[in-house]
Amino acid sequence: MLYTKNYKRTALVLLVIAGFVILWFTFQQVRGIYYTITTMLNTVGDMSSFLFLYFAVSFAGVPIMLASLIIGFSLLNSIRKDETPFLRKNVTKLKIVAFLLVAFELYMFISQRVINSLFIRYADPNMKYVVEVSLGGVVVVLGLVVFCIALVFEYGISLQNQVDETL
Repeated sequence: MLYTKNYKRTALVLLVIAGFVILWFTFQQVRGIYYTITTMLNTVGDMSSFLFLYFAVSFAGVPIMLASLIIGFSLLNSIRKDETPFLRKNVTKLKIVAFLLVAFELYMFISQRVINSLFIRYADPNMKYVVEVSLGGVVVVLGLVVFCIALVFEYGISLQNQVDETL
């Protein structure tokens, strides 16, 4: 019983932190969209079409991260409310978050390569512009770790079933 109160309290604290992270993430994205649109409106010629393409490609990853944050929030809420964290729905949520993390890193890597190859066409021949935002595969590794945690949760479900059958 002590452990149940402990992880439920921890889940509540993490839920509050996750809520602030979701709000901050949303604020940053809205601010980024505002600045990008403002820049596009103030830019003329071929560069404005490139900026639109850059905007479309770079902000397409936002729903992936927002979805993973919301699912993580939902997972913490489930852990806080349910009797046990070892539920199939929690395993599914963890696997979805793992997939989204890996997909986000791969999407960002590919989209930045495409943007950089297109940007060279519009850039001044004497200067080279490169758009590069990367954590060097850290997000992929985090996704794999989350997937392993999902497997641990599956094992916990089987152990809990065995204990319930024994009693």
